[in-house]
Amino acid sequence: MASDAKRVSPIITIMAIIFLDYLYWHYAVAPFAILQIMRNYSIANWHRFLIIRHLETLFAPWHRQNPSDFGKRERNFSDKILDSMADLYIRLIAACIRLFIIFGGLLTQLLVFITFMVLYVIWLAWPVISIYMIIKGFKMI
Repeated sequence: MASDAKRVSPIITIMAIIFLDYLYWHYAVAPFAILQIMRNYSIANWHRFLIIRHLETLFAPWHRQNPSDFGKRERNFSDKILDSMADLYIRLIAACIRLFIIFGGLLTQLLVFITFMVLYVIWLAWPVISIYMIIKGFKMI
């Protein structure tokens, strides 16, 4: 019987070392990697929506085009007023489009943050939940 205990002891020791290494990785290494991945996703979405650039050019003409730039002809006073109104109208439409893109980008940033925080909490709780379920399963046997 003593020889059986000596044979099992190294196996249990190795399993304990592997389990402790896993717990170290799970709670000390992986959470920082998860946060780094979240940071990368946030930066990618920030660049995808160009939020700061759209705020800087909020009332700029759409694709740098003004109706008054088209057609080099002699303009009278009423043509200039109509062109100014069209320019203003296009700038307002461009501002609405840019605001829509900005809000979409901010909403995407919020969804990325919430998703990663939920996954982060699940990641931290998963070993405890799995150990609890294993113990509960053994008790049911």
